[in-house]
Amino acid sequence: MENVLESLKVSCVNNRYGCKEILSYSKNTEHENACIYVPCLCPSHGCDFIGTSAKVYAHFSDKHASSAEHISFNAVHPIYIEKGQRYIILQMRTEGILFIINHASDRVGSAINIICVGPARQKRRFSYKLVVTDGESSFKLESVAESVPNWSEDSPLKKFLVVPKDVVNSSARLKLDVLIEEKE
Repeated sequence: MENVLESLKVSCVNNRYGCKEILSYSKNTEHENACIYVPCLCPSHGCDFIGTSAKVYAHFSDKHASSAEHISFNAVHPIYIEKGQRYIILQMRTEGILFIINHASDRVGSAINIICVGPARQKRRFSYKLVVTDGESSFKLESVAESVPNWSEDSPLKKFLVVPKDVVNSSARLKLDVLIEEKE
């Protein structure tokens, strides 16, 4: 029976998004977990476009670019987030990658992190640094952006920076210094 299953060849489930791999049945799941053609959703609110991360970036650039902050790798960017704002989309100027700053508020303060729109097991990895300063204190998180193909503004945050409520309440908006770098 194992020989029969091993000889059975199947296409990757992501073939409609461009994957040409044809694998033995036993290797298919392993490939699909790491496939770069995993469909991703456009992160723009109300948009239902689905495609590879590269196609989502192209679609976003064409249809929604004005709703994003445009940034570059290896440079600190000041990003302002309003108290009730749930997220900000970051569009890399040259690399074809979208990131999202997630922002959740509760009684303690604000929780903030960054995710990458892409296959969960993509080979490219991105580190980021978030810094919030209120004049007397600094709050900092250095982490690696989780890659998420199907992001939603209601997705729970995993690793995040906590900014205390008194810092958040001291101004109408929170200034984040954001640095994103590609890990080697």
